[in-house]
Amino acid sequence: MLDAVRRWLTWGGALPNWEDFVAWARDHQWTLKRTIAHDGWAMDHNPAHAGWRIEWGPAQRSFMSSHEFRIRFEVAQNSDVQALVLDRPLLARLDHEVYAQFTDNVQTRLDEETPEEMRWLAMHAKLSPNQMGVPLRDRYGAISNDAAWVSHWLAGPIADALKQRAEAMPIEAVSAEPFILRLSRGQVVIRQAAATPRAHVLETCIAVAEAVDAALRKTA
Repeated sequence: MLDAVRRWLTWGGALPNWEDFVAWARDHQWTLKRTIAHDGWAMDHNPAHAGWRIEWGPAQRSFMSSHEFRIRFEVAQNSDVQALVLDRPLLARLDHEVYAQFTDNVQTRLDEETPEEMRWLAMHAKLSPNQMGVPLRDRYGAISNDAAWVSHWLAGPIADALKQRAEAMPIEAVSAEPFILRLSRGQVVIRQAAATPRAHVLETCIAVAEAVDAALRKTA
């Protein structure tokens, strides 16, 4: 608590691209505010996206670089489907880390301190390239406890939005600023690593979130 107050009192300058996002939030009808620690910001109360929350701040996962965008919202999804969609370089990296944990002489199991995404890699099956579909298989991988359902769910508008995001993100930037989409227990969370927040990067993630939301409403 004292550290948070100290950051509040001593923060010297504006957050990266703060004024740009003030204008962007106003133009797109979001309420923008800084976090209590002044190390990021959050947007919510959008009339077109009830219950959505968008954040930018320090990454909550070690594999997401220093900072990240986060988009969160609840969905009318009663299924127990769990799914991750992520950039292929990130999937390969997490695969390696999970394997290392299983084969380490000291730690032979994945404990509760291991990020949920890594635990899922050990629990669930990967979608094959054919299940991912032509638009996605070169840039994305996925894992799920119901691969057939996820393969069908990803087709159409979600695939289009993910493909547009991939086209806007140079392949050489993917390892440094990866992307992950998680569906679990009626909640969608999108994470996009972003050391510096840029509006056009956020917009590609919002497009994915909108496609995901629409697809889940159809299957609810």
